[in-house]
Amino acid sequence: MRYMLPPVLVLPSLLTLAACSSAPADLRNTVVLHYQHVANVHRINFSNPVVVAHRAAPVEYVMPLESEGFWAVFVLCSVDATGSRIPSFYFDVDRFRVEYNKRRFGPLKPYTLRLDDTVELNNRNDTRAIADAINAEIQSGPSNQIFRHGYYPGLDVRFAIYVPQSLPNYSGDQLSLSYEGPTMVMGNDYPPSDIPVAGHGGTGIASHCLP
Repeated sequence: MRYMLPPVLVLPSLLTLAACSSAPADLRNTVVLHYQHVANVHRINFSNPVVVAHRAAPVEYVMPLESEGFWAVFVLCSVDATGSRIPSFYFDVDRFRVEYNKRRFGPLKPYTLRLDDTVELNNRNDTRAIADAINAEIQSGPSNQIFRHGYYPGLDVRFAIYVPQSLPNYSGDQLSLSYEGPTMVMGNDYPPSDIPVAGHGGTGIASHCLP
């Protein structure tokens, strides 16, 4: 179980982080999201193969188009919506972005995944179905929900963000997350596991945040 630090400890830390950003956060209306980067996954197998219109056979697994692409898997640990000007916070997992050297990665885009071990790629018509199948294998917890004013520990909402290309000089450490909206997003600095295959018949992925 995760516990909220006493305000005397939390507030100086948040103020320091806010001072380091280009636009200091007003903590009265800023939601603080805590996360752990739990894994980098290089292939996802489907428990229920995905039927797509342009293929005779259903899609059994997907792989990055570029060999060094991967899925960065995160767990949302807690939401702090205790700022005095925060009546509620609408959470949507699709608003998360991975940030690395001024690059930003978010929801799956067409023509970025290989279907099985072929040259066929996801197109505009089947990308939503494939993204839903990936979520079924990786995601745990709701994709969106409303948090009323308050502090919510122990959420353990797991989700994946696809990084379709190599990240120069990336050594496998925690990746930075951002969230669209008035938020501050903070990782707990644990390094992710490297997982060749996840999903059906693959390696399990951590689903809880470490303290």
